[in-house]
Amino acid sequence: MLHRTRAAAAVAVAFWGMALAAGSAMAAVEILPHRALYAVSLEKAASSSSIIDVQGRMGFEWRDACDGWAVEQRYAMEFSNADGDGSVIQSSYSTWESKAGDIYRFFVKRDRGGGEERIEGKAVMPLPLGSGPGSVTFTEPDQHDLVLPADTLFPTEHTIRMIDAAASGQRFLRAPVFDGGEPEAPSLISAVIGKGHTDNPLPLDAEAVKGTYYPARLAWFGPDSEGSEPDFEMTIEVLANGIARSIVVHYSEFSVRMTLEQVEALPKAQC
Repeated sequence: MLHRTRAAAAVAVAFWGMALAAGSAMAAVEILPHRALYAVSLEKAASSSSIIDVQGRMGFEWRDACDGWAVEQRYAMEFSNADGDGSVIQSSYSTWESKAGDIYRFFVKRDRGGGEERIEGKAVMPLPLGSGPGSVTFTEPDQHDLVLPADTLFPTEHTIRMIDAAASGQRFLRAPVFDGGEPEAPSLISAVIGKGHTDNPLPLDAEAVKGTYYPARLAWFGPDSEGSEPDFEMTIEVLANGIARSIVVHYSEFSVRMTLEQVEALPKAQC
């Protein structure tokens, strides 16, 4: 259950909190603030898997907050098992990341079927990014501090670099990313990025989802990962403007698809 929850949180934070860092060398990346709704369904399951169905919805809203980017995300996912049992995960996720990529605030409220869990805190990296280690202070579920490696990225900065790498023809990106989804150290994310495509248009009447998109395969290695096997992997098609066209999260015995159903461009902030 932990990996399912962490993956859903990672989807929301690591790939949808997409914005342009102020003063970044990647100024050519133009990200579109937006509101989106995704349908969650079972993509496939191995014969050995106890999971026979997954259903749910994931809503996401990303706004320009002048000196930073604000993300609000909510999801509800129901897992059905072959023995007739099941489980429901519900979560709300709020984050704010500075446009310089050096400050990150996060608040998670989650119900895994056994009571409500809260995760809250603030993380800071020194500028320029990569110049030294950072830190994170958790205030929920308990008060504690962690040191962040010097090369740690927050979700928005990581996504910007991914889009920039894709547009530049780079095929690989590997970095520790802190998203606040669990009260622990960053996860190492290893990405293999494909070439841009303009084919296979989505059945949505929205200008925001037209144009070039990049397929990518990402592997998540949590702080407790052992060996070369990731905790989970993700296949994503991300548009050049930052909107995720589709997402498939791959676990060891089953995969979950998140299909974009609705999208709405949001106005820029009047700062």
